[in-house]
Amino acid sequence: MKGFLVVALTLLTLLAANFACSVAPVEVVGLFKNRAVVRVAGGEALIKVGETSPQGVILISADAEKAHVRYRGQDYHLSLSTRVGGGFKTPEKAQISIAPDRYGQYRIRGSINSNFADFLIDTGASVVALSSEDARGLGLLYERGKKGLVQTAQGTVDSYFMILDEVTVGNITVYNVQAAVIEGTHPVDILLGMSFLRQVGMQEVGGVLTLTQKY
Repeated sequence: MKGFLVVALTLLTLLAANFACSVAPVEVVGLFKNRAVVRVAGGEALIKVGETSPQGVILISADAEKAHVRYRGQDYHLSLSTRVGGGFKTPEKAQISIAPDRYGQYRIRGSINSNFADFLIDTGASVVALSSEDARGLGLLYERGKKGLVQTAQGTVDSYFMILDEVTVGNITVYNVQAAVIEGTHPVDILLGMSFLRQVGMQEVGGVLTLTQKY
């Protein structure tokens, strides 16, 4: 009986070790040609091939289906992450696909705090960015936000940083989204930046960008 218990415990230990080794410490939550949004315990980052994220993840290659990354001396070939917390069955998630316009840009209509807004998806913008003119049209009390300065093509201008209660595109809603309101009429388009995009799954296939609700 003791021998059986020893064998059983040994097998369980080996299985646990194998399972731990099989789980990559890096996740990919956004996939594009030569770019990827990678996630590790220290946070998320959008990086290009050859770049290293602040958390130390190096992107070797990426396309719409998978990414090759190097982290702490180990190589991982990863597809888009579908991991969720807990042991529950994953519900069907909200999803929307966006075709590029004639300039290759992704535009979509949605809403900010339940007021209609037209967005230009911009992975190069760290936050949702909009002009004070658009902010007033949306009824945002942006002047209550934290005042700062931003550098634009028109020079250094005043801006206000605030939290949007909710931002919706299609049937995807993200709450408590950081935004920058820039004094004047620029940017002409409301930029749907990474403060929104890092909270959804992103995948580009055949030129079509698909956003998926994470939570």
